[in-house]
Amino acid sequence: MLSETSTVLTFGEIMMRLSPPDQLRIEQAASFDVRYGGAEANTALSLAYQGDHAAYVSVVPKNRIGECALRSLRAYGVDTARVVREGDRLGSYIFEVGASVRGNGCVYDRKYSAINLAAHDVFDWDAILDGVDLFYFSGVTPAVSAEMAVACEDALTACRARGIVTACDVNYRGKMWSPERSQEVMRRLLPMVDIVVANDEDAPAGLGMTCVSGSLKNGIAERDDYVEMARQICAEFGCKQVLSVVRDIASVEDSRWMGMLYSASADDLLAGRAARLADAAGADGAGAWWFSPVYDVHVLEGVAAGDAFSGAYLHTLLHGFAPQAAIDYAIAGSVLKLTIHGDSNLVTADEIAAVAASAGGGTRVAR
Repeated sequence: MLSETSTVLTFGEIMMRLSPPDQLRIEQAASFDVRYGGAEANTALSLAYQGDHAAYVSVVPKNRIGECALRSLRAYGVDTARVVREGDRLGSYIFEVGASVRGNGCVYDRKYSAINLAAHDVFDWDAILDGVDLFYFSGVTPAVSAEMAVACEDALTACRARGIVTACDVNYRGKMWSPERSQEVMRRLLPMVDIVVANDEDAPAGLGMTCVSGSLKNGIAERDDYVEMARQICAEFGCKQVLSVVRDIASVEDSRWMGMLYSASADDLLAGRAARLADAAGADGAGAWWFSPVYDVHVLEGVAAGDAFSGAYLHTLLHGFAPQAAIDYAIAGSVLKLTIHGDSNLVTADEIAAVAASAGGGTRVAR
């Protein structure tokens, strides 16, 4: 049973992030701002900043760069004791902040990184999962290498044997693997996952689903398609919940964001069916669903908002939020990340709750 004292373990690659300052293009840059991040590391940091017990597992080189990466997590309370220290190289990526019709850019330099070269059996899951109540990874981790895909499968199998709740953000990355390879691997992993996060890009490319368009411009008008996507994921893989960030993106700086939570049955991780249906946006014999308010957002930096969404939602599971309050809180955490430079969602639970309570209207100076 999840509670405020539960430990969440996230599994993935942390990298050095290099960004040209002042929205310069890579070709113009004479210097780069240095930060550290990665999908699962970002989620762990978000949880820790909200006051939760968060731990992280990865493979990180035992050198000064690797230590800098782990220190960036420990500084905010993430437990990194389970990280395997081997290999010679920390992966990196260059993130170029776009403007207007020029989209954000990303160039990976992660081949031959420590985790990319690691064998799947470098992880002792019996020891790593000791004391863990919830295990989280994203589709980025099995995309790192065939060995990491096996490691994810090993971890999920071990979680199932121990009754540990499992969560996955499909998080499809076209620069890391093909749709065919993603679908092959994710279809093997998702039957062992309780909670799935998937959006309009993840479902078509990452899972081969055709019920959502894959467009980022009209997501809110297509909200019923997201419900169908969630229903199909639960029906095909046996997952208990599906969440989505639903977006209308007009430009790099301006977009509209909404969250969706779908619950497959009464026997889930939240409240009983009668309580769930009382405030549900919709329900049928297959499940119930909720939508958050829509936020009109001016975006400072559009990276890692999905990781923030996951981190905020996992927080609600630990603290027993009702479904509508949970999705309202999760999307508030996500849109707050859009206002912050870097990969880390440095906002507290109180700050997220205040935005959720005002649905974005609470911009008065706190003094």
